Amino acid sequence: MKIKDKIWKYATAAIVILIMLNPEFAELALFIDAIGLEMFFMLIEVQFIAVTGAILNTKIKPIYNYLRVLYLKNSPVGSWSLIKNEPALILSSIPGPAFVMNLLVISVICSSILNSY
Repeated sequence: MKIKDKIWKYATAAIVILIMLNPEFAELALFIDAIGLEMFFMLIEVQFIAVTGAILNTKIKPIYNYLRVLYLKNSPVGSWSLIKNEPALILSSIPGPAFVMNLLVISVICSSILNSY
């Protein structure tokens, strides 16, 4: 645990020195020195999550909802009553989640193979 603390201490010092070389960022360097590099990265991460959430809700979610409505309108598995009448239609709705799950398994296998070397 002491090695990790030393690494963060030296990384903070190095980044503060690099930022202080540029006079426009002197206040940022003093701020990072006061709160620490770990806390600064956490603040940047929180900001990134907030911006990503805003973009997701304003830009991506309406597009997704529009495509979902189009898919449900044109899909043979449009309603629960259709599935009750013809249960074989449910097979046409399975490949989407199954594909995502297979992709997840393949990515885990590939990452474990790449990390082993």
